[in-house]
Formats: sequence, structure tokens, C-alpha cells
Amino acid sequence: MAYLSRYVGLIMALLLGVAHAQTPALRLMSEEFPPINFSQDGEARGLAVDMVREIQRRLGQQQAIEFMPWARAFRDLQGQAPAALFAMARTPERERQFKWVGPIVLFYSALYAPAGGGVRLRSLDDAKKAEGVLVVRDWYVSEHLSAQGFRNLVRVSDPTQGIRMLLARRAPLFATERISMPETLAQAGLAEDALEIVYSYASAEGYIAFSRGTPDAVIKAWQQQLDRMKRDGSFQTIYKRWLPDDSPPG
Repeated sequence: MAYLSRYVGLIMALLLGVAHAQTPALRLMSEEFPPINFSQDGEARGLAVDMVREIQRRLGQQQAIEFMPWARAFRDLQGQAPAALFAMARTPERERQFKWVGPIVLFYSALYAPAGGGVRLRSLDDAKKAEGVLVVRDWYVSEHLSAQGFRNLVRVSDPTQGIRMLLARRAPLFATERISMPETLAQAGLAEDALEIVYSYASAEGYIAFSRGTPDAVIKAWQQQLDRMKRDGSFQTIYKRWLPDDSPPG
């Protein structure tokens, strides 16, 4: 009987080992979106990066973070391999596409115009009448305005391209997320007052989004650690380090 027990145990260990080997490692993806997530001198930095790193530390994980254009990462996340992309706005249109851990940040949407141009909007309906509204492809801002009936959206690959096209008068408005705008302007070599907000209109919670192929056990483990961070105060400490004037999500 002892021999049989050892034999069964060996078989089970081998089966578990094979199953583990057949499960791809979790892939972590992000984009250049300071101060939420960005790379600097080859190092991943930002509010969401610090959140993810702390969850990894608590789980004993060390997956590297890949930085790439948002559209590519968004496409890759729709595959079946275990993967995560952060930080992503959780919207009704995306709800069933992914699995979610969060919230980790609050996003705020705004319409920008070149400073001093005299542009003033009273509502989103005014923006619908504009010659064009620049938006970053596959960002929640683009999805939200499409759902609101906008037919004049001009899609760009990243925020820096949007700023340059706005200042080149390729379109009169740029709809984007305001938290990242000061850093994005700095990276583009522009003063913070080069643009002005002409209308603020929405907010959304940002999450760590996981592919549908990511095991539920992974989602549960990451959410549990995030919840513990919120209870022990480390979540709030990280948030205030990067966004001292903003209130963190619950």
C-alpha cells in the first residue's frame, strides 16, 4: 500500500507539473501614460506600476512589464493567453471583453484646444458640431464619444500625436484624459499652458484589465492583495505619492 501511495503521488506530481508547464506565464503590458504608467531610463515607473509591483511583491511574482502602443496592447489582450494591461478604464463596452482587478485610479476626460484661441463649449453637443475632434485610438475617451453619437472623431495613435495635430490645426479639439496631460506636454517639449481645457465632461475608474484566458484564481489573488493594500493604507500612500491633489478610488 505504501508503494502504491508513493506511485499515485508521483503520477499526480507529474500531472501537475505538466499542467503548470502548459500554462503560459502571465504577461504584463502597459503604455507611456505618465504619471500613471511610463518608462524612464529603461525602468517602469508610475502610480499603476507601483500598485502592480506591490501586488507582485506580496504574491512572490516578478513578471516584467512590457511598454508598447496602446492599440497593440489592447489587441494582444483580446487573445486567450494570460495577460494584463494597465491602467484601463472599465466601461460598459469593455465589461465582457476582459476580467478586472481594481479600481486603482480615477480618470477625468476633457476637451482641449490651443491656448488663447477663444474656443468655448457649453456642452458635448457643441463639440459634435466641430470640424473634428482628435482622440487616441482604442482609448475609453474615443469609445465614450462614439457611444454619444460623435461622427467627427479623428483617431491618432498616441497623445503626443494628438497634441501635435491639434497645434498644427488639423482639428480644433482634442478629447483626452487630463491627469496625464501635463507630463505628456512636457515629453512633447511644450509648456503646460500650450493648451487649455474648454470642456470637462466625464470620469471613469481605471483597472488592471486581464485577458479572458487568465485563470480566475489569478484574478482573485490579485484582487485580494489590492483590497489588503487599501485596508492597510499602502494603496493610499502610493496614490498620494503620484497624485497628491486627487482622491483615490475606494
